Amino acid sequence: MIYRLLIILSLLSSCESSQNKDSQEAVLEPVFDIKKVAALDDSITESSGIVAMNGSLFTHSDIRGKAKLIEINANGVIQNSFEYENISIRDWEDIAADDDYMYIGDIGNNLAAKTDLKVFKIPKLQMKDPNPDHEIMTFSFTDQTTFNNTEYNETSYDMEALTVIDNTVYVFTKDWLNLNTNVYSFKNTTGTYTLSPLATLNIGGLVTGATTSPEGDIILCGYSPTLSPFVARITIKNGVPEIKRKIDITGMLGTSSQIEGITYFGMSNGAATYYLTSEKFTRNFAGSQIELPANLYELRWNE
Repeated sequence: MIYRLLIILSLLSSCESSQNKDSQEAVLEPVFDIKKVAALDDSITESSGIVAMNGSLFTHSDIRGKAKLIEINANGVIQNSFEYENISIRDWEDIAADDDYMYIGDIGNNLAAKTDLKVFKIPKLQMKDPNPDHEIMTFSFTDQTTFNNTEYNETSYDMEALTVIDNTVYVFTKDWLNLNTNVYSFKNTTGTYTLSPLATLNIGGLVTGATTSPEGDIILCGYSPTLSPFVARITIKNGVPEIKRKIDITGMLGTSSQIEGITYFGMSNGAATYYLTSEKFTRNFAGSQIELPANLYELRWNE
């Protein structure tokens, strides 16, 4: 079932020359639809990011080791997989792509102990090569002063989201302490970068994924500490990111979800279409086991 937040149909009157009749033209209606399209394959329990490339969907886990990319169809079924022998990752949390390259975000930092977070840049033409040519961008933060956490998820400098716009990589912190997100950026070329935040956004949740919209906005996904998932639209004005809109999608999905990844896929009936993934979530609480499945969702968002 598709849940619709907003449907507004308006008519735009246009004046034509005296040789033509006056006419009215329908304006594309604003729409926000989200639905579950499939359960992910049983072997994909920790889909940490998702990206659309060449008309297909690709996801990955956040398990340490050789980087492995998994191709899935719109039913969440694995079609293929590619392992990169020359790229070792510690905590692969997101993936992005532009016209010519894909970007592996080895950026997970839930102890906030890393000073060498990495993004690997791989030519799309070599995405099936087990030893692709690649560049490495390494970065750390000027505003982080402590690196000695002993407990997981007790930091403002965890990180799970990145996207690329106009040869610039944007990364977003997952702030467990304040439920904000700091936004940083750097060029998509080999180098070591020390980053200062462009902005701190009061997102009110844990940011886990990012993609770009056809209008050039950034679309974030994430969830609250109680697993209420959300998406948000971020605009960049004069180089400064701002929150344009945040939407809680808990009720629309029918259950809480640990949403982890989002990607723009294309236009559908005039609306931008995105795919999102959730991880399998299992916890014991008050003597009962809570389990949320790993799913694939479709979002249509036009405004």
